Amino acid sequence: MAIDQYSSCPCGSGKKFKWCCQPIYAGINRAFEQDAQGQHEAAMRVMEQVTAEHGGNPEAWGQKAKLLYAHGKLEEAEEALEKAFAINRNYPYGLLLKAVFRFQEGEVGGALLLARRAAEAYDPEARDYLAEAYSVIYECEMKMNRPVAARAALRLVVHCQPAAEEPRTLFEQVFGEKSRLPAAARREYALAPVPASAGVRRAAWDRALQSGQSPRLSELGRAFDDLTKEDANDAPAWFNLALARAWMGDNAAALESLNRYLELEADEEKATTAAALTEVLRCAQGMEESCDYHEYSFAFQFRDPQAVVALIEEWQQAGRLMSPQQQEEGVLFAMILELTQVSLITVGRPAADVGRLAAYLMIAGAVFRMWGPNKEALGRVREEVRQRLGLALGEAPEQPGPIQLHDIITEAMVFPTNLRDANASAKVVEHAQRYYEETWINQPRRSLTGNTPIDAAGHAVLRKKLRGVVRFIQESAVGTLLAGYDFDRLRHKLGLIEGAPSTPTVGAPAATSGTTADVSGMNAVELAGLKVESMTDEQLEQALTAAQKLDAEDLAVSFARGLTARPPRHDKTDRFPYFAFLTQHALKNGQPDAALDYVNEGERVDCEQNEGRRRNDYELRRGQVHVKRGEADAAADVFQRLIERVPDELKYRGSAAEAMLTLKQAERALRFAEDGLAVARQRGDRDSEQYLQELAEAAKRHLG
Repeated sequence: MAIDQYSSCPCGSGKKFKWCCQPIYAGINRAFEQDAQGQHEAAMRVMEQVTAEHGGNPEAWGQKAKLLYAHGKLEEAEEALEKAFAINRNYPYGLLLKAVFRFQEGEVGGALLLARRAAEAYDPEARDYLAEAYSVIYECEMKMNRPVAARAALRLVVHCQPAAEEPRTLFEQVFGEKSRLPAAARREYALAPVPASAGVRRAAWDRALQSGQSPRLSELGRAFDDLTKEDANDAPAWFNLALARAWMGDNAAALESLNRYLELEADEEKATTAAALTEVLRCAQGMEESCDYHEYSFAFQFRDPQAVVALIEEWQQAGRLMSPQQQEEGVLFAMILELTQVSLITVGRPAADVGRLAAYLMIAGAVFRMWGPNKEALGRVREEVRQRLGLALGEAPEQPGPIQLHDIITEAMVFPTNLRDANASAKVVEHAQRYYEETWINQPRRSLTGNTPIDAAGHAVLRKKLRGVVRFIQESAVGTLLAGYDFDRLRHKLGLIEGAPSTPTVGAPAATSGTTADVSGMNAVELAGLKVESMTDEQLEQALTAAQKLDAEDLAVSFARGLTARPPRHDKTDRFPYFAFLTQHALKNGQPDAALDYVNEGERVDCEQNEGRRRNDYELRRGQVHVKRGEADAAADVFQRLIERVPDELKYRGSAAEAMLTLKQAERALRFAEDGLAVARQRGDRDSEQYLQELAEAAKRHLG
């Protein structure tokens, strides 16, 4: 953990390291070095000494919390952080570390609040640490369906680490030209310049724009909030205030500012761009009451697999089930359609040649989940499932949530059931034309304050919003089956443009590319779209590594399972890293039985494919799993057998002693430690001797 003495201190004070926390880092570095070598108890003792000698420095407690958390001691890590916050409630690194804790626990909202507090608390020159904070913010904002805030956060990561390639690559993938997000959700929104009418307020405007250079986004928000309070009719100031709030993830306040801006803005193009932005903001988590698009879902654990199989087969035979040819192992993903007849039925043709989406379906293990953007359609298929599988009325309740942006146009979509039909694309476009131009224009919308599009077109302010609504939908259709629909037809019907409507055209769907070679640089969304079966072993390994770096554990598990299921390669027969990861994941998620199964399977595969070269490693994992299961006798037996097999390997003796201490088996811990001490002294291994001596002393303390 070498730190340049003239760089910003890790604690976040803004001081140079040499004049801040350098005195305490000799001990901190030593503790983490020992921990990396497996000397966990010794590392903790060193860290205890650091906090004893520097208890008034929050950084000492923060680094202790980091070490504790690395060993799964969550409560103790939280206690250490509280001691740090008692010294400095805005201790930047502590806020960042706590944000990471919450994020890894799945508490995205709490993680986001803490990460933003950390970003505000860090000195603007602490660029590397600010990059860490904004990386967490990016991940949280994406999970909360707030791409505008996520983009701003990732842009700051790139700004803080201009030489780092990974953030730039990620930025381009998520928000670049090839992004799957609608343009309104990924474009770069620039602050409006000083208006010509600023007059005596020009100096205040200049100061406000200069605050946009700071990574503390709240400063930008406060500056333009002050300007709008000074002049409530300053349209550019309202737009900039809205941007600042959107970049901060405060979508409700941003929407309020944009609504005021739309009342004032006379430029049609600027107003349309802003109105399209409001549609993006409405799609975020927590904005469901303001949004016209929603996702509905239900899930349950089934008891009768045969009934589920029979239902799926029935959907398949009826042409209602559409699924990718390649599926993840153990997971079924499909679309369930509601069939409709579009064209005349002739001999030899199915009764329906297109279908609307009823719901998406995913079955993983015994979990059955369906979701979709159409509440009524999902309700119908839920009732079908309930009756066929014998569910109680209250079972599998429907849950609302924010919509995924790729589902914005689903309401206008139909899916051809006969892909060989030469007119399939035309039917999709024709259906969209009828839907938007006949049905949609007469549906009340929240974004239009409850008015229908056809009515909103006659209102000065609502007309601006309507233009943005249409643009957002059109941008969402890019690259889909609806790309061939001419949205100027809709604009013409609404009176938003002059001239005759165009003739319906058929657009070919965008070509899909296979798995790219550069899997290592993909983001979580792209990784989720990969098909394990179509990837090479090297790509799977890259995907596993990338998913682990992104803390996308479910994806990482999928890739690891894919690797363990494949036949051995002559040049790479060792599967231990994959089985070890799956074992650790199962333990982390409270699945000790599954963890033991992974150890058993991994050891079997190792014996068959790798000549048992990793047997000792698997046995060590087995002992650790028994420890997590609280099975002291079984754990002791495993460690004893391992030591007898490799009596000179002192790390196994130390691991055994630590395991017994964890299980409060002090006598056994003492025996393992003292036996190891004898071997270490005989061999003259001073480091191991010291490590085992500390374990022995710890065991004696427990014995009293």
